[in-house]
Amino acid sequence: MCIRIISYEVLVSGTTVGPIILGRGLRQGDPISPYLFILCAEGLSAMINHETARGDLHDIQFGRRGPAISHLMFTDDCVFFCRASTTECANLKRVLGVYELALGQAINYQKSGIFFSSNVGDDERTTISTTLGVTMLLNTGRYLGLPSLIGRKKTEIFKYLQDRLWSRIQGWNRKKLSKVGKEVLIKSVAQAIPSYCMTIFLLPMSLTSEMERLMNNFWWGIRGELKNE
Repeated sequence: MCIRIISYEVLVSGTTVGPIILGRGLRQGDPISPYLFILCAEGLSAMINHETARGDLHDIQFGRRGPAISHLMFTDDCVFFCRASTTECANLKRVLGVYELALGQAINYQKSGIFFSSNVGDDERTTISTTLGVTMLLNTGRYLGLPSLIGRKKTEIFKYLQDRLWSRIQGWNRKKLSKVGKEVLIKSVAQAIPSYCMTIFLLPMSLTSEMERLMNNFWWGIRGELKNE
């Protein structure tokens, strides 16, 4: 009812014009929008949990005593976990279809992707991808500035932090900076580059040592050794 009966009036040269009845839902920035989004997200989460409890979908288990996760919800994205079978993928798409009918918000499958574990064969990947109507991803890349998947080669995955720090320092070396200026840049910019990632992941010692070396060389003005190796 908050959506259907809402109306607006505007002032034009001191004269009230209206009421204006909305015909296409809420306006952008309406205060009730976040609450409706949360309610709809809770409904989707409840449907996924119901399918998991019935055994139509299977969540992913993190360790023997770790938590079981069937889905994750972020700002405007969702990540779903299930077994690599056409049956479970069809069940997942059915749940998403019910969500679309209830909310009226269509899911853009062209912007969606699917990632498989190494145990899934090529034929199964093609069949499941076709069933869901989404494209296969070779790697998940980064989401919200952080790597989506972490493998054994952590130094290679987090090397983008070292590259970003090195590019910043290279730009600073072209300027004449005092000790105070260098201290401000190191504390406010250089040390802040890996801080966000370090709140989530434990970085390798070799990587942190290299970043510390770059900052030390910048502080002492050692340009000859300032290389991103």
